[in-house]
Amino acid sequence: MIDVASVNHETFSTRLVAECVMTSNATIAAIETAHRDAASIAAALAGEVCDLLLLVGGTGAGRLDATAEALTLSNALIAHRIAMRPGDTTAIGRLGSTPLVALAGAPDHVFAGFLALVQPILDRLSGRSKRIGTTLPLSRKIASKVGLSEIVLLGREQAMWTPLAVGDFSLEAMRIADAWLAVPGDSEGYDVGTSVTAMPLRNLN
Repeated sequence: MIDVASVNHETFSTRLVAECVMTSNATIAAIETAHRDAASIAAALAGEVCDLLLLVGGTGAGRLDATAEALTLSNALIAHRIAMRPGDTTAIGRLGSTPLVALAGAPDHVFAGFLALVQPILDRLSGRSKRIGTTLPLSRKIASKVGLSEIVLLGREQAMWTPLAVGDFSLEAMRIADAWLAVPGDSEGYDVGTSVTAMPLRNLN
């Protein structure tokens, strides 16, 4: 079992992360900061023993967004502002020997960050075999901005992948999506009819 500590800033998004984590048969040790300033967040992380630290919220540039500063104070920050959409204010780091991912608080940013960054760590920690995607042609073109890795949600219709959301997700798209893929940062997307390999969402474990 994997112990995961979560610093709770955004209730809905934290619940979403918790549900995704539990599908990987991980156990969750929830912790909460007393305040949202950098010192309080750093203090909450000090001495926390687990296999993976997940922080939710506070990664942006707002007045109360102090997570990246807290990771710097803790000498844990590796990178902040990942070239990924949604989730461009995500931060990654390591606290001692423990890997750490700080997810932005918005639900679509949390979901994309979990799929692209957290799930692979959970798979590695649990010794899970490599995930196998499903390859199907696209029913519509996917347009993507060069320089960003854009996460795409897909629905399966008549043996084809139909793009539901690219780079920005509605809650409805998150609810009905069957699979996802990441368009590399050096790509402008994929033409209609292109066969792409997407990772199923209905059975994350």
